[in-house]
Amino acid sequence: MLDNYDRKLLALLQEDARQTHDALAEAVNLSPTAVTRRLKRLRADGHIRREVALVDPALFGRSLRLVVNVMLQRAQTPLVDAFKASMQAAPEVMECYNVTGRPDFVLMVLVRDMADYERFARTYLMNNPHVREFESLVVINTCKYTTAVPQDADSDGAS
Repeated sequence: MLDNYDRKLLALLQEDARQTHDALAEAVNLSPTAVTRRLKRLRADGHIRREVALVDPALFGRSLRLVVNVMLQRAQTPLVDAFKASMQAAPEVMECYNVTGRPDFVLMVLVRDMADYERFARTYLMNNPHVREFESLVVINTCKYTTAVPQDADSDGAS
């Protein structure tokens, strides 16, 4: 069970995971030793899954982002599992969601340009006999992007 200190630490880390334990301790009014102990527990319990650097995709020449809705021929378990595996293998796929509604999957795809996207689509979508159809939506601009999980003030952290 997470207490208020844990939630405050997690909120601070989501904004900047490079903060020192001293800075975190001051922000949440705990000792650096207590913060170290809590962070070790939060990592061991899987509450902190991993700590990463968010890099500007343009630095790697990947500035074209697309939302792709994919409909399979049938929503049978082996077909769904095979599609999931192919998306795991596709480096262009940043996020893959198996969803309810008309599409079976929603993909967030990051590529260099339209030629790069066409190669991706031919490889993973057009030549996949289980894909019935797909719809590509080009992202014009990003209005909001965050990786921080919102926290409710009255949340007890239980799931």
